[in-house]
Amino acid sequence: MFQKCAGIGYLTIFKYSFPLYSNLSEALMNQYEVGQDEFIFRLYSVATFFICIAAAAKGDLRDGLNYLTQPGTMREMEEGLPPTWTVSGKVSTMVLFSVTGFLGSSCSAAITKSFGALTMSITSTARKATTIFLSFALFPNECTVEHVGGIFLFIASLVAKSLRASKRGGGGRHHYKHPKKVMELGGGGSADVSDGTSAYSPFQLRRKALGDDAV
Repeated sequence: MFQKCAGIGYLTIFKYSFPLYSNLSEALMNQYEVGQDEFIFRLYSVATFFICIAAAAKGDLRDGLNYLTQPGTMREMEEGLPPTWTVSGKVSTMVLFSVTGFLGSSCSAAITKSFGALTMSITSTARKATTIFLSFALFPNECTVEHVGGIFLFIASLVAKSLRASKRGGGGRHHYKHPKKVMELGGGGSADVSDGTSAYSPFQLRRKALGDDAV
């Protein structure tokens, strides 16, 4: 009972924290001009460090390394059956999973940076739906009336979400102004060249350029 309640709690925390993560990622990458690869690499590196500490304290890290360095699946190792997986196969699968996962996260972060968190959310939701459709097409899974109703409900929600994003313009992306670059002029004046505006009128800037300080 405790594990079920803990699972529901973890799922609830994830559902509420993921939108915060998406919007915060968009803000950080655009405000500080951080590339999506650098952002994902640093984020995953910090997360991996703390996850390894937690796994080592719980003993899961030791069990995982023990499983990884022995051939066979967990069931084969426990029951003494002939191994069907080699150590190199396990390591290769783990490396392939990590590389493809990083590639997918990089593409997701690139969509967030370029088009906004809402567009990334819609794309991610469509990707999950495609995975479910492929699972029914490629594997012998049973499709019930509840599944069909869920599919129609999902498609309707996705269309409504897309229309709402298109009406708001830009997929809900927020534009952030970078710190203003100030150009010092003679006589203690300054001009803001970050967005083409100036503290002086064009006539005063012309007189400044000619060396006349009487503005």
